[in-house]
Amino acid sequence: IDPLDASPERQASILALAKTYHVPDRFVTLPGYEWTSWLHGHRHVLSFDDTLEMDSSIDPATDRPDELWAALRGKPALTFAHHSAGDPIATNWNFAPDPELEPVTEIASVHGMSEAADAPSPIGGAIAGHFVRDVLRHGARLGFIGSGDSHDGHPGLAEIASGQGGLAGLFVERLDRASLLTALRQRRTFATNGIRAWLDVSIDGVGMGGTLAPASTDHQLRIRFEGTAPVARIDLVRSGHVASLDGAKPASPSLDLERAIPALAPGEFHYVRIVQADGGVAWSSPIFVDRSPTADLSADAAP
Repeated sequence: IDPLDASPERQASILALAKTYHVPDRFVTLPGYEWTSWLHGHRHVLSFDDTLEMDSSIDPATDRPDELWAALRGKPALTFAHHSAGDPIATNWNFAPDPELEPVTEIASVHGMSEAADAPSPIGGAIAGHFVRDVLRHGARLGFIGSGDSHDGHPGLAEIASGQGGLAGLFVERLDRASLLTALRQRRTFATNGIRAWLDVSIDGVGMGGTLAPASTDHQLRIRFEGTAPVARIDLVRSGHVASLDGAKPASPSLDLERAIPALAPGEFHYVRIVQADGGVAWSSPIFVDRSPTADLSADAAP
């Protein structure tokens, strides 16, 4: 197959199809392509209007992530790293995610999970230090999404061929491109490994992807979940530490839980991972705590 950037006709056809089937409040299309670098990793580029210019990963002007972001700056577009921790190629995180153009990242797809080494199904060929949790610990603020990356003609159903997949959940004001762009930029997202679940997490009323002010007292964590099978385990992930709770009643895929958690230190992050009895997994986007200039992560704090 010829590269898409070498075929203006195919590009025009794809844009025309995206425009034809775009119906706000019913079915939203987003023109996009994959920036496929075998040096720096694969990134999905999405446009939130009907114009999209290809920036090639083999063009010397845009063959690095920072050059790609420079070309996209000021446009209604975002990028997302694919399968960042391992096969078929890990992301070169030496180029820190651009906070404006890459606010979220994929943690589950047909290739496995790039969240962390303790994920239920870690990606094959994982490279230490390349997991998303490692990137968060180095100060990046990224929301979570899942995506298929199946290339098999079954969007949203990657597990048909591979047995695993990924989906993104977004909290939007309405179903249109502008609202989707806003939700992604604000990290109002959650991820699953393909299950059609619903997850909402807050800390002291601050929602997923949001930022807390440092506090000296306990926080109130709330988890609401509507799954597709009974909940087996709830993992609370505080920076680099994981604490596991028993799931809901064996017959229930629903969860509405509140509990106090110890005060989060400046620079920390906290998210929730829910594992179903059938292997389905959902992750909330992290909630972050503002960092003070001299603060360190609290290495021994409990989730």
